[in-house]
Amino acid sequence: MRKIIIILLIIASLHATIQADTFSEIAKKYELSVDGKKYVVSGFTPFASATDNDIFANTMLWIINNVCPQLRDGITDVDVNKYRFSVDMALGSMPGSGLENIYYCTATFSVVQGRLVYSIHDIKVESKSVVFKKITPFEKLNPAKKETHNETMDDFVSSVSSTLNTMFDFVNEYKPRVSHWKEIGYRKPVVGLTEDECRIAFGKPKNIFENNGIVQWSYNTYFSLFFENGKVCSILN
Repeated sequence: MRKIIIILLIIASLHATIQADTFSEIAKKYELSVDGKKYVVSGFTPFASATDNDIFANTMLWIINNVCPQLRDGITDVDVNKYRFSVDMALGSMPGSGLENIYYCTATFSVVQGRLVYSIHDIKVESKSVVFKKITPFEKLNPAKKETHNETMDDFVSSVSSTLNTMFDFVNEYKPRVSHWKEIGYRKPVVGLTEDECRIAFGKPKNIFENNGIVQWSYNTYFSLFFENGKVCSILN
């Protein structure tokens, strides 16, 4: 009986250690697969301790903060009721890879019963080398016969895996302040919205100013939000 207890304690300890590791520390690879005639990276990741609302909010927040060049540019097909959106992405080669590629792709995310479902598709590569003289769809590559094409695909897998792992860490750890889903869906500014809600609804502000405890987010000449204690207190529209 004592041996069984010790073994159970060791298993529990190992499980806790694994659970404590972040996605980036585990450095999981998300491999390419073929869907029909298209290369894709697809699958799902569960987040047992987060609600579907929080998973969706955090995914959008991370994409807006780290992928969108400004505002909510590149994000399409947002459906807050179905927890779904798509985004155009541009990823660079991994440091130390010896490559200087840019990978263009579209990522679709949805949340289903505590799982973040992802599909990264329509993948293309642009390179400074003579191997790719223009933006080339992955379907045009022949990794079985050309080692340079195989290296390109491996580099993309490393780049997209690093991106997903970093995003999953954020989704798992950040506690968003989001409840006004109806207003977010309509992209309607109202008093009481939090900063997280405004980022999801309108994207990154073009300018941020602060004066006497009031923070102003300016999106354009005619649209500004004013925050006090982290919530919208007035609107210039």
